[in-house]
Amino acid sequence: MQLPIYFFGDTHFKLQKSSQEDKKIEKFSQFLRTISEENNKGSLFIMGDLFDYYFEYKNKTPEYYKEIFTSLKDIRQKGFDIYFIAGNHDYWIGDHLKSHVEDCFLNDTTVEANNKKFYITHGDGILSWDKSYRLLRCILRSKLFIILFSLLPEKMAIKIAKKISHERKDSHYLDQEKINRIHNELDSFAQQKINQGFKYVIMGHYHHSYQKKLNNGELILLGECDEKNYNYAVFDGGKLEIKNF
Repeated sequence: MQLPIYFFGDTHFKLQKSSQEDKKIEKFSQFLRTISEENNKGSLFIMGDLFDYYFEYKNKTPEYYKEIFTSLKDIRQKGFDIYFIAGNHDYWIGDHLKSHVEDCFLNDTTVEANNKKFYITHGDGILSWDKSYRLLRCILRSKLFIILFSLLPEKMAIKIAKKISHERKDSHYLDQEKINRIHNELDSFAQQKINQGFKYVIMGHYHHSYQKKLNNGELILLGECDEKNYNYAVFDGGKLEIKNF
């Protein structure tokens, strides 16, 4: 695993063009250019929900995210290895996306760097009380649903995907009581992984930044990345820090 290792996600690039989306894309490009200028090599983990909707049709390259793929290609050519963790909005990855990264992970994954073990997950599906979302998650990830969805005309599929995307606004919890409840459950989840030998548990999905030192390890919850601010983490081989760009 090449050092340093960067972690970011939840950019939620949309299909619809707008001035806000243009600014988000430019911020994304600036972020990748900056870290590649600061380091001639490294590793980049995209923690899921890079796209608000993503689906590849057979033998057809998705043109609507062309600028995103160009930026990924550029930083990869500069010496960075890219790893993609599927999120709840962009689980339906295909060969085109896979060709722009070293590896894609449909589920949680683990890596080791400088004798420190990392447990890496997008973060959705962890909350025990969110049973309706867990059911929806199982349906959307089923092979049958994906096959049936691929048979739809693209315009119809996009319309349905927008509806599903709207229903999946499960990551925006503004009530402080709910936030505390989420943190408590994520702390417990992370501690279980740390007890298994992991030093860091890293996730996104909840759209706010949170860092908690636990017994013999640490939980890192990344915030969202938009046109104004990029909340990300970087491991330099010695320590892991949350930063903003």
